[in-house]
Amino acid sequence: MERNGSEAVKVGDWTFVPSTGELHRGDVVRRVEPRAARALELLCAADGGVVSQEEFVAKVWDGRALSENSLSVVIGQLRRALGDDAREPRIVETIPKRGYRLRAAAAAEPASRTGRGGVAVALALFAVLALWAWLAMQAPEPLRVGVREVANETGDPTHAPLARATSELLVNRLADRGFAVHRGRAGDLDLRSKLIIWDGRPFLSLSALDRQGTVRWSAMLDASPGRVPPNVERAFDDFAVQFPPGQGAERVAKGQAPR
Repeated sequence: MERNGSEAVKVGDWTFVPSTGELHRGDVVRRVEPRAARALELLCAADGGVVSQEEFVAKVWDGRALSENSLSVVIGQLRRALGDDAREPRIVETIPKRGYRLRAAAAAEPASRTGRGGVAVALALFAVLALWAWLAMQAPEPLRVGVREVANETGDPTHAPLARATSELLVNRLADRGFAVHRGRAGDLDLRSKLIIWDGRPFLSLSALDRQGTVRWSAMLDASPGRVPPNVERAFDDFAVQFPPGQGAERVAKGQAPR
């Protein structure tokens, strides 16, 4: 069933608001990464039907070529937000060789049809959204990070899948930390990444440049043996400390040095 993009729906014991990408349960509010939110919209619209990998690619990634694990990474993010477990799924079920679906017990329904408490829930949700909008207006402008695809400069084409998988990981991990990610477009800082061979092994080189082309942050991560660098999490934790998502834009504009 097609749903209005602003209509709140029940998913298990959560209320999902597509227009904000938020999950609500009592006093708990969780913001879902944009691709995971779009994936959940598709699952809700399917009313318990299977959503194929091809449909996810077409509507979440606009049909772009993906690495093999890109969809599973997004589904994993969605499951973590919902408190679901892939081994014993209560909400998002994997249908082997076909795709994913919402389990019958968790199938989405309009939040306004949840019974006598629906009006109170709707009013509470409106109050939460109004407060969130007010706080968003008071908050500093988030740091916008332009992310370019990881360049394979190893001279070895067998590292191309690693470069693609790492590109997806960088975008997802920056978004997880609250940065406004602009894929393929300029931001307050532009993250440029490349795979290189150093001392006979593949390494991931990361550099964040401001609009004047000055390098404001950099990191070098071991990517051997041909795997997504495990230290990306630590590197981006350091990046977020030096340029906090809510304050980094001001720091970059003033030319302040990293903390």
